[in-house]
Amino acid sequence: MKIKKLYVKNFRNIREQEFEFHEGMNVLCGNNAQGKTNLCEAISLCMGPSFKGSRQSSYIPFSLDQTREKLCIKIWFTTGISDNENVIEFSIANGKKEILYNNIPMKSAMELYGVLKYVVFIPEHLNLIKGNPEMRRDYLDSVAMMQTTAHLKKLSRYNKALKNKNNILAGIYNDSDLDYIIPQIESWNEILGAEGLNVTYGRLKYFSSLKNIAGDLYKEISGGEELTLSYYSSVFERDDMSHTEVGGLLAQYLRKLSEDLTKEVKLRHTVSGVHRDDMNFYINGADAREYGSQGQQRSIALVLKLAEAEIIRRRDETPIMILDDVLSELDSNRQQFVLNNIVNSQVFITCCNIDDIKNLDNGKVWRVEKGEFTLM
Repeated sequence: MKIKKLYVKNFRNIREQEFEFHEGMNVLCGNNAQGKTNLCEAISLCMGPSFKGSRQSSYIPFSLDQTREKLCIKIWFTTGISDNENVIEFSIANGKKEILYNNIPMKSAMELYGVLKYVVFIPEHLNLIKGNPEMRRDYLDSVAMMQTTAHLKKLSRYNKALKNKNNILAGIYNDSDLDYIIPQIESWNEILGAEGLNVTYGRLKYFSSLKNIAGDLYKEISGGEELTLSYYSSVFERDDMSHTEVGGLLAQYLRKLSEDLTKEVKLRHTVSGVHRDDMNFYINGADAREYGSQGQQRSIALVLKLAEAEIIRRRDETPIMILDDVLSELDSNRQQFVLNNIVNSQVFITCCNIDDIKNLDNGKVWRVEKGEFTLM
């Protein structure tokens, strides 16, 4: 996918501007709070949900009469399948959102998620390494969903069953309740086992590629350091499961849930399952969460995103890459790697310091100030 042209009107602090992008590297340079990330978010809104998770009401500037002024974001792009130009228009008028894909109305941005491939790095992704396990689970699920929307359906069914089971567990007041509650719990366990196994397969399918590609990239970007990734399962003891084992693995999953019943009744929630899994990172054998420097942790988060893009490329697709504030806290060698070694992708990078891009070989650079973008 390559964005040929972008038009933005009344989005946050961007009043109205049109852009023609480089097919490779595009750099947005300026001080904080000038509009760099706003432009990146505008692009993401035309390909799926906002990567910032912002409320719709925050898109339109406070200075405008929101009942009269229209917000409009429009991108013209081509895909690797053909050279035909496609158009997506995201607009809000009188509080009503509309998304058109080649003039065909879309019900929501989620309809485009995974259809138009893009990868985003934001500073918050440092928490992939040092934050809570939920962020790492969400990340693996987002990687799987970008490849196939079927993963979202399986995960949604699992989460619904988990919520229902936990509601039952939370409603236990005394032992006499167990006689009629246990059959209900066992019924939900059947769904949790089946869908939990599906989600596990979905995560591990891409985790295997992710850890190999990220390891190779980290060695290159760091000058030889070894990065290894491991997947922790609260049910299984390995991450190389085959689809031919599905019967035995499902039985193992259900057995684990059954063994946990006494503990679950005491704690009032489900203690095992894919909602408790995690991903761990090691640099030269040391736990990166505990012993990694800020630069090393940022480099891990970056190569995870670069690896994610490479997985998409191996499916003969070219993703858009949005790298927000990726260069800070990277040394000059790592900055040069980011600027000049990402191939077969159109890239959008934001930065504050013009010196950070002094090694850029090819691309376009915009200076950003108060929502206005000027080619340098």
